[in-house]
Amino acid sequence: MLVALSMGHIKHWYAATEYYIDELCVKTQLQGQGIGEKFIKAIEEYLMKHEIKAIFLLTEKDVPAYDFYKKNGFEEHENNAAFAKWL
Repeated sequence: MLVALSMGHIKHWYAATEYYIDELCVKTQLQGQGIGEKFIKAIEEYLMKHEIKAIFLLTEKDVPAYDFYKKNGFEEHENNAAFAKWL
């Protein structure tokens, strides 16, 4: 049974190689049980073994994921901006 997943891509950048998370989720019925925290730690361990130095992601400030990421050591970068253009 699939309980969590992370989809993203590796980006080679001037400062380091980074993992960009496009989607990260835990099965709704299993949220709040520490699975997400363990999953993030497993992702970090894998990335460190492969010399990937950073994880980046975008999330909205008014969703539960925002607090989840902050609780798990992610820092909000005030000097970055997200842009969108609706067509």
